[in-house]
Amino acid sequence: MPLYLFSALAAAVTVAGISTVVWIAYLAGRVPRPQRRLIGGGLLMISCLTLAFRPMAWTVIDLAVLAGAAGAVIWFEKALQAPIAVAVFLTVASVLDVISVIAGPSRMLMEGLRSGSSYLLLYLALVAPVHGHPIPIVGISDLFVGGSAAAALIRLGLRPMAVMGAVTVSLLCALAFGIWLGPAPAIPFLAAAAWCLVVRDTRRLCPR
Repeated sequence: MPLYLFSALAAAVTVAGISTVVWIAYLAGRVPRPQRRLIGGGLLMISCLTLAFRPMAWTVIDLAVLAGAAGAVIWFEKALQAPIAVAVFLTVASVLDVISVIAGPSRMLMEGLRSGSSYLLLYLALVAPVHGHPIPIVGISDLFVGGSAAAALIRLGLRPMAVMGAVTVSLLCALAFGIWLGPAPAIPFLAAAAWCLVVRDTRRLCPR
């Protein structure tokens, strides 16, 4: 597959993935808390079952990854009670993401997939079929962190279009960087976008 076609496919998967996760979390946020937690738990269960049985169909893998990310967002995003808390959360997650990619679990998962000794990464990421083989595009942790940040910022009153635009662009920048130079941590890009949104919102609320 030509690079430009793969790049377009990966971008479409990324945009559709983060949009779906945030949309599901938004809909779940409109129901009472007990039902919301049941929905989140059910989605997480679907993801866990898929991880346990590891089906080969890439569509099943993608649906399970979306379910797991959305379920985790539903359970977690309410803990972020202010825009600055979202930015700090992403900053801390960025440090952990960089460590993971350089010499942690993410690195081991990528090395395992590259060497053929482990295919676990395929069940922890949205994948797309390329020449009959599933290729990981964006990790479930990136969807969870980005989805939590976006859902929380929207709930806290920031404009949905601005939030989704910033989150989507940051993930696409991480994707482009990864295609250009190799796998890269995506959460630092999300953190930069969140800080820009928080600073902008602060200036809007506290004009000089």
